[in-house]
Amino acid sequence: MLKSGFAVLSGLFLMFLVPDALGNTYPARVGLNFMYRLDRETYTAILKPDNTGAVDPIVYTPTLKGHPGLPDWLHFIQRNSTTDGYIYGTPTKDDLGPVDIEIVAFNKNTFETNITTLTINVEDNDPLPFQVQFMVENKNVEEFFHGDTRTRFLRDVRRVWQQNRGDLYITKVVSALDMGHRNPLPLPELYEGVYIHVGSERGYSAQLQQAAGQVAVCELNPGIRPVVSIDSSIRNFDMNWCMFKLFEPEDTTTPAPLAPGAGVMDGVYVPRELTDTGRDFTLYFILIIIIPCIILIVLLLLLTYIMCGRRQGVQKRDQATPAIQLTHHASIREASKELRDLSQKRDIKPRSTLPMFNAASPHRGDEGTPLTRAPQNSPPRDNSRGNISQPGGSSNASPSLQRRPPPFMRSGEQIQGRNQPGDRGRPGVREFTA
Repeated sequence: MLKSGFAVLSGLFLMFLVPDALGNTYPARVGLNFMYRLDRETYTAILKPDNTGAVDPIVYTPTLKGHPGLPDWLHFIQRNSTTDGYIYGTPTKDDLGPVDIEIVAFNKNTFETNITTLTINVEDNDPLPFQVQFMVENKNVEEFFHGDTRTRFLRDVRRVWQQNRGDLYITKVVSALDMGHRNPLPLPELYEGVYIHVGSERGYSAQLQQAAGQVAVCELNPGIRPVVSIDSSIRNFDMNWCMFKLFEPEDTTTPAPLAPGAGVMDGVYVPRELTDTGRDFTLYFILIIIIPCIILIVLLLLLTYIMCGRRQGVQKRDQATPAIQLTHHASIREASKELRDLSQKRDIKPRSTLPMFNAASPHRGDEGTPLTRAPQNSPPRDNSRGNISQPGGSSNASPSLQRRPPPFMRSGEQIQGRNQPGDRGRPGVREFTA
């Protein structure tokens, strides 16, 4: 009981003494950077008064009261639910007046929600004429706002600017991602980078002007890291000196509004009346549909005439071709047709091998048919035995009428016994007749 009452009193004490939980009014000056920190410890005590352990993970959602987002000059960043959130930005003269920011804090452990209102009163201020742009590569926005990082950075810049305390101000803080840089890989040693503008009412020191001349080499040789004399004076910050820039006083002044006159609209703008008359698409139809179709039809007719009307014909071609060439071509086609027929039916004998197409050959066919016409008075042939029948039933044939083997089947003795000139009538010499 006592412990619970003590926790409630602690929560009430924090609500009344911690400004983050009150939603008080905070001033913001035109041209100077404004930053508001959303502390997790404070909101944990509000959402969970009896908490005695670690800080709970909290997610913040700040919006302009009655609107879904923040004003244009305000930005919010919270890396994850275990880190603090930061609302920051630089107001302009167009943002003068109070701004109510509604902050919704959600505890991910207890699923409790708390809504507070932060009022930012933008006050008028003359912009600082002299400003310097730095680009820090080894910091993120939330890391630059955390702790005394801003104080240490101003101390180093004050050393090279040779200014007293209170003469330098941080005028602008922008993430490098908002300036067009690439999002780095999620590795511990990689950072997004921060652009920081520092301003003063006094002029630039000799060291800053010398540094501006040394970084001019970046425009001639992109990608190199120039050697700057003030690099050793800004400690614990990895600077990209190619992004170092000195702004002239006229660059920081707010341009005066244009007076009505030549080139400026005077009076109230009256838009023209809208008419319900439709557009005439006849010309577009002719240009897009009719003319291409006519051109296509003409090309089609021309191509048809060239392909079909200009042919010479088979009869005219044959008349202009020599007869021997046509005969040769016809014989080639006939031989090709015969070869195709033979490839389809293997049992058909080619006509060129039949006996009636080779009368000059002395050999006989496979069926025993003589290749030349036999004499009319010759005796009938006994096909069963391959001999010529003799009168009286004798089957013995004359040796000269028996079938002779082809030359490649004759023996050497028979070939040597072939008739020679002058051997006719000699005894022991056998005569061969054709």
